[in-house]
Amino acid sequence: MQVESNIDILTPWWMDWFHGGLNFHLVHHLYPRMPRHNFRQATAFVRKLCEAHNLHYDSCEWSTAIPILGGSFTACPTFLSLGNFLEPFIQFNDQMDRNGNEATSPSHDWKSSKQGKKLIGIDGYWYDITNFIPYHPGGKVIEQFVGKDASAVFHGFHRQSVLRHRKPYARMNETSVENSRVSQAFAHLGQYFEKEGYFVTDYYWYAKKFLVTFLMICCVVYIVTNYPTSDRVYLGAVALAAFWQQCGFFMHDFEHNQFSQNRHIDKWLGTFFGTFCFGISGSWWRDEHFIHHALTTCVDHDIGFADPQMMEAVVWAQNEKLWPFYQNRLSYFLIRIQHITFLPLCVFMGRLAIIKASMVQERRLIEWAAFGLHWVWICVLLSYLPTWKHVFIFYGIASTIQGVLHIQLLISHYAKDYHHVKNVSKDVNWAQMQVESNIDIITPLWLDWFHGGLNFHLVHHLYPRMPRHNYRKATEYVRKVCHEYNLHYDHCGWFEAVKRTLSQLKRMSEHFSLDPNS
Repeated sequence: MQVESNIDILTPWWMDWFHGGLNFHLVHHLYPRMPRHNFRQATAFVRKLCEAHNLHYDSCEWSTAIPILGGSFTACPTFLSLGNFLEPFIQFNDQMDRNGNEATSPSHDWKSSKQGKKLIGIDGYWYDITNFIPYHPGGKVIEQFVGKDASAVFHGFHRQSVLRHRKPYARMNETSVENSRVSQAFAHLGQYFEKEGYFVTDYYWYAKKFLVTFLMICCVVYIVTNYPTSDRVYLGAVALAAFWQQCGFFMHDFEHNQFSQNRHIDKWLGTFFGTFCFGISGSWWRDEHFIHHALTTCVDHDIGFADPQMMEAVVWAQNEKLWPFYQNRLSYFLIRIQHITFLPLCVFMGRLAIIKASMVQERRLIEWAAFGLHWVWICVLLSYLPTWKHVFIFYGIASTIQGVLHIQLLISHYAKDYHHVKNVSKDVNWAQMQVESNIDIITPLWLDWFHGGLNFHLVHHLYPRMPRHNYRKATEYVRKVCHEYNLHYDHCGWFEAVKRTLSQLKRMSEHFSLDPNS
């Protein structure tokens, strides 16, 4: 009824004063408690809901305003959900006055989270996220920071502008580990990177990467179509593995919003390069990867939580904090030989395992459509090969070589310490947790392409929005901060990292027990 009864007046923002905010008449009628200075931003959400449910959102210029009736209102539950989402815009919190200054009422601390409110701390203020959690683009990992100072992890994933329309719930009066000298040093370094343009994408650099990757798949097609019966066709399998690997790195960049800095554009590109080209669900990977970044190598036995990208293989337990998750005889046997099976399983089964994991858990139709198209072009390519033997050998070679990527990603963490979720941003600051959880791989400049920039793993975990072409020079600053504050900046060569990983797996295999109290 409200949608059918209201017309919004299109005006530039500087004319809002003339209309007293009532140029946004629909949002005012739907949520009359909302202060008018939030009408313009809230209207964008209302407009999207109208479009999603085929409701006519009526708007026109002031001089030509004519009532137009039509459509039917069938989306009340959706607008009620939006009302919950917009609650922070609606209410003037009793802890803050209209200018955002601290009011004189009693201060709130993290215990308010147990009194019906879920609060996270950012830059000295508590923010109420109770109704926002289901809408958080990064998923429910945000709940793991309820009652904590989440300033460091927030700035790692977001620009400051994200908060410009959200009002604090109260001022933080508690001492926070995120105010430590170490945490502030990394925060100031992030501000320096922002100021110096380290978060700005070099599109010429990406254009060259796109061109090289496109040439890789062209080589695959040329070799397969021209030499299908020759042994030279297997060079095409090598090129296909390289293509998959580079598409995996592109997916990683885009799902971190490193390319366009537009979440929707980068998400579509992530699906294209990840699901369609690489063959695993980009959206599934992003959901798990955000948790991995926010709580790297962390566990919480009380709720059965562990860093999902450090526990994907049920046959490995690289740290004693993971032992409670493996309590059966099969796990006992497999973990006893994990230092032997690690490399073969990564190389020979890594691709098939991650494809299976991503699609078993994926529910989004667009991802399944892209996944189907991936297998269409793969099947068309393989159809040029003369026999099933050629098909299996070709795909096997490509999958095996691409399996090296799984070793690349795991050796940066498997030999490092684990933390308990409850201690992160409470007893140990988030930046220090990242320093203690990452290993950088020493490589020459010309090998950065092979690692997709992730040889500089620490700087990526500290500042995940930074495009990878800036990792090498940014790492020098990170190293200096670590040295200044006596933090161990862990780095070694690729083969040394593999050796350390295998040694850690062997050490854990020798001590693993099915007794959770041992």
